[in-house]
Amino acid sequence: MRISFCAGLILSVLAGHAGAGTFTDLGADGLQLTSLSVHGHIASGVIGGGGAWRWTADQGATLMDGFVSSEGMNSYAQPIVGAYTPDNNPADAVGAMYYSNTAIIGEPDILGGYPNTGGGTGQGISTAYGVSDAGVVVGLAYDETNNPIAFRWSTAEGWSRLPVNRPDTYSRANGISKDGSTVFGWNDQETGYRSGVIWRNGKTIDLVDADGNPVGEALGASADGRVVVGYNYGTFNGNEAWRWTEETGVQPIGVMAAPAGVAKTAARIRLAMQQQQNVASERRDARIQAPDGFFPPQALAIAVSDDGHTIVGGSGIPPVRHAVIWTDDGGTMELLSDYAAAHGVTIPAGLTLLSANGISADGLTIGGFAAGATNYRSYLIDFHAENHRPVLVQATGQVGFNNLTSGPFAGVPDGSPVQMTFVMSPNGTVIAPGQDTAYPLSVASFKLRAGSASETLQPVQGGVSVQITNDFPKSDGIHLFSTPTHSGQAFEFELFNPGGNLFDSTDIDGVNRTFGPELFEKIAWDIQDGNRSMTIDLQSVTLKDVALSVSSRR
Repeated sequence: MRISFCAGLILSVLAGHAGAGTFTDLGADGLQLTSLSVHGHIASGVIGGGGAWRWTADQGATLMDGFVSSEGMNSYAQPIVGAYTPDNNPADAVGAMYYSNTAIIGEPDILGGYPNTGGGTGQGISTAYGVSDAGVVVGLAYDETNNPIAFRWSTAEGWSRLPVNRPDTYSRANGISKDGSTVFGWNDQETGYRSGVIWRNGKTIDLVDADGNPVGEALGASADGRVVVGYNYGTFNGNEAWRWTEETGVQPIGVMAAPAGVAKTAARIRLAMQQQQNVASERRDARIQAPDGFFPPQALAIAVSDDGHTIVGGSGIPPVRHAVIWTDDGGTMELLSDYAAAHGVTIPAGLTLLSANGISADGLTIGGFAAGATNYRSYLIDFHAENHRPVLVQATGQVGFNNLTSGPFAGVPDGSPVQMTFVMSPNGTVIAPGQDTAYPLSVASFKLRAGSASETLQPVQGGVSVQITNDFPKSDGIHLFSTPTHSGQAFEFELFNPGGNLFDSTDIDGVNRTFGPELFEKIAWDIQDGNRSMTIDLQSVTLKDVALSVSSRR
């Protein structure tokens, strides 16, 4: 049974001028956000003391039944990955994938344990930490000798152990880039120090500083894996966050001590952390927990935008940490609360932003967790301007079959190129998960060309609309149902995607993608005239903003 922590937005603070962003409290004590979807409208994380949750604006935070952790997701939160156990006993938890229809089916897709596993050490058998858009899962598992190892898993290839340069020490994969090219994580040094590792282009890369010393674990990567970020690059300033590229190697990007006047937050932060202190060392996660005690300043780079230009994380003197942001145009780290204030977003009184753990593809939505009055609370900051734009739909294909004897397409030969364009109008309503949303189609903008012939639609009473489905309950789709054409025939354009990996929970003017036919199980694109028809084979369909306005957060 899904338990709702909140029915919708609990707290939204909007600045008073156009283009200002919003602050959203996700609505319950104990929530620690760990991952964010491509457009920043689906979040997931863990609950202090155990458990996991998934959040959308319309449903609020809902429990992922049976999950003891939620560590990552692909671009569209299909799936979210973590560890699952049907009996709520963390000792037998295994890696698993949660989809939007998991609650309906009754259980998630389960990875199980590594082949011939020794069974773990009472802290679980395996945990999935990341998943690519193609469904490759990575994480931590226990091998035959109960040694924690970094693993890679896919439906096609099954389990494999990620190679490390110190196979006798512990390792873990913290995540994988969206395109699947790069896995990142850690492999202990013989001293027990968590040393950052990247698996890329068939190589295992141990990450080191300019003097050849190992740096700390890798925590995030850009969409193509060309930028990887992490923490513990030792300098005279403290333990700095770092950014890696193949061209530059590992470079420190800064560290900040806690600002004056906030040391009093340490007691309540420490109290919230105590419930995690008994977690085995190989399973403790720097993204969630700071070390217990006071040390030199430490910064963590945890998540990075798709292009690698914006990085978020946390910095301070553990256990007091504050959310920070770094952009490569400025090249300096600053408090996320200061950055938000400079861009018209006010952080509510009583909340201290501790960490930023997720970022949208464009870098304009940031999620993390904060210290509230008594416990953690998760948040989203959205810097997008309220500027809804019309959306141009462009589809290309070729005639697959045609026996029409009337109308403009009579006689158009098979194989002829086809192009279709029309414009939809956004209405400020998100493509909500589990729903079907109607968007008005401008009949005057519609044109279908096949060979040298063309056709338009007839206006109908009530107007023509395009139905966009998202996670319904898992599938996505684009549906322009049977509509009369100018010549009196019937036109249909319907694409059905069973994987639910087309759309995030965003308005239609936030999609900006081109889809190929491989993403669709059902494609109906045709002109019907009684028992005669012209069918069209899809090559691509693109949803693109008609006029992208310049929307800068800097």
